[in-house]
Amino acid sequence: MTSSQRHQHARPAVDASMSLLNEVMYRPVDPSYEEAARRPREEPGGAAARGLRTGWYLGLAVVLGLATTTAIVTLRVPQPAATEGRSLLQEQIAERSAHVEELRAENAALGDEVAALQDAALAGADPALIEQLERLELASGAAAVQGPGLAVELDDPDADPQDARTRVQDVDLQIVTNALWAAGAEAIAINGQRLTGLSAIRGASEAILVDLQPLVAPYRVEAIGDPRGLQTDLARSSAANHLTMLSGSYGIDVTIEASTDLALPGASGTELRHASVPDSAVTDEVASSPPPDDGGES
Repeated sequence: MTSSQRHQHARPAVDASMSLLNEVMYRPVDPSYEEAARRPREEPGGAAARGLRTGWYLGLAVVLGLATTTAIVTLRVPQPAATEGRSLLQEQIAERSAHVEELRAENAALGDEVAALQDAALAGADPALIEQLERLELASGAAAVQGPGLAVELDDPDADPQDARTRVQDVDLQIVTNALWAAGAEAIAINGQRLTGLSAIRGASEAILVDLQPLVAPYRVEAIGDPRGLQTDLARSSAANHLTMLSGSYGIDVTIEASTDLALPGASGTELRHASVPDSAVTDEVASSPPPDDGGES
């Protein structure tokens, strides 16, 4: 084979554009970047330094966690002074509550004694006077009553205790009692507290007071009267819509039931109040009245 033939079969020379394409395809990373990437691996002690730093970080996290836990536990432990003060208050509350119950029982016993003496004193009096006295005691709430009637019970739901809207309010009891009075109830009591013409149903913070006596749920409103008539008139009143709203919107448990035998106590702390015309007013009226007409000519 001649030199000219070998020249014809020789590989053609690569031009500059092909060299650039080969660089892009087979060496996409610049040599300086490759050198920088190899440097940490080639640095002596690099892995050991990273492990040491990681150990320090873990140790610091453990120490901070232990310190935080210790502080929380220390703060949550009741202090001796606070514990003693709370115990003392609890003892005083228990003692005062027991004393109040004793006074209440004594008051009830004295009331029964007064009623017995009153009946004995009026035994020989006019029967019409005794009947009038009984009607007045019933109307004023001073006498205990027993008979058929209707009971309406409202109870707080098992919801968020911080949300006041989900609890029974004093206005709810006011609406129910007013509707029962309008329906013809002869006597009403809430959780054993008899209502009179001077009774007040109020709210104080999260408590409901009836004549300054705090009540707790469930709230049972008992009314003496015709059960069927009370239930019918209550269902026709606006109070029925209010009870439906309480049950449907706020989850308050509402129970209405007729009863053939309800016993309501007499109102405690009733005072005899009366009015009279003072003598000075009578004298002034006589002095200012015109003289009688004697029928004479003017």
